[in-house]
Amino acid sequence: MPNQHPQLLIMGRPNVGKSTIINRLLGKRQAITSDESGVTRDIAMYPLTWDSHALLLVDSGGVFLSNSSDIYLQSAIESRVKHAIEQASAILFVVDYQAGIQTHDQLIARYLHQANRPVYVLVNKVDDTRVHHEYTEFYRLGFDTVYPVSGAHGTGFSDLLDAVCTQVYAEADGVEAVESDASHSIAFIGRPNVGKSSLLNTILNDERVLVDNKAGTTRDSIRVPFQFQDQSFMLVDTAGIRRKSKITDDVEYYSVVRSSSAMSDVNVVVLVLEADPFLTDHDKRLLSMAMDSAKAIIVFVNKWDLLERSDANRRSLIKKATWAMPALQHYPFIFGSAHLGHQHHSIFAKIPDLVARSQQRIQTSRLNQFIRSVVDHSQPPSKTGQPLRIFYATQAESSPPTFIFFVNNKQLLSPQYQRFLEKRFREAFDFEGVPIRLFFKNRAKVNIRE
Repeated sequence: MPNQHPQLLIMGRPNVGKSTIINRLLGKRQAITSDESGVTRDIAMYPLTWDSHALLLVDSGGVFLSNSSDIYLQSAIESRVKHAIEQASAILFVVDYQAGIQTHDQLIARYLHQANRPVYVLVNKVDDTRVHHEYTEFYRLGFDTVYPVSGAHGTGFSDLLDAVCTQVYAEADGVEAVESDASHSIAFIGRPNVGKSSLLNTILNDERVLVDNKAGTTRDSIRVPFQFQDQSFMLVDTAGIRRKSKITDDVEYYSVVRSSSAMSDVNVVVLVLEADPFLTDHDKRLLSMAMDSAKAIIVFVNKWDLLERSDANRRSLIKKATWAMPALQHYPFIFGSAHLGHQHHSIFAKIPDLVARSQQRIQTSRLNQFIRSVVDHSQPPSKTGQPLRIFYATQAESSPPTFIFFVNNKQLLSPQYQRFLEKRFREAFDFEGVPIRLFFKNRAKVNIRE
């Protein structure tokens, strides 16, 4: 990937505190923490800046070189970890101070000695600074750089990151400037098994995310940088969101929380549907969640190759969708196949325009010309003989575009006329794919020349 930052791969056996360390370094609860083994199943990437150095923090699955058959998808997880080691600029090998050196730690250390990568041993859970001298037994793992840290308390990381940045940037020809963040960020959402992870792998042309028929394979929101036609993107593959009644454990509950919060952190939400069954009740709930997030939305209809790919069939599905949810008439549909690699690049062709529309600001003079034109042609219906009067409007903010209409009495506004105004608004200012918010405020006396 061009212009990729140095990657720091965090790895170790289960439950040594890798996710806690990641959350500490990022300053927020990004990775799921749990006492259950194998919670982290995919390779997740998080942008990190330390002392003006840009890095990618890479979270590995917590299962590695273990012969246990208890961990679901263990071999696939370990295959991805080995690939991540090859891509890493440095490895942060996490061990548990309280548990001491375990057989599993020794197996990982033996493998890392053959990996030809800089390895920093993080002795986690050194929560009492008075016992720092007792961590020296971990030098027995055979690495020169051993740092006592506490993910829970946030101690010991400054010296570690200083040393890591000095080494990885020295090996990167001294390039130290922080590059700009990804131009656009995209969250892929959908119910389980609609093909979100397959779509992401197809886009990346890499088996980056685990794919399996079992629901709940993706446990956390997976962030992957991506470059397309000289633009940088951050792709976020979310856990499949099931109905609340189907959520069976705490890990899945927090997976859903992460998926929901991921929508608030991105520019665009891609809702992935199946061509058959198409737009289930659960899909509608997810779409409502996406609309509530006030982000630009693209609807990607996956598995299009399983149906007759005709224009008539495409129009029929869009008609069915807009009949079931009229708001869908305002959002673009893309019909494709993650399996065959059809139409996934169309997503990126639309994103810059969607983001530009979301960020646009409309001059007040244009808004009021629009209002006069609409009101002249379609007078608002009156209640109890009193007509609704719209004096003027102004744009309060963008992303999403938010407009305030000043009226004589907002109680006179009917839902039908509000929908009519929104439709005309979208037509006049080209807001396809972008949520807009219209608010109405009473203004008793207004000088129209204001």
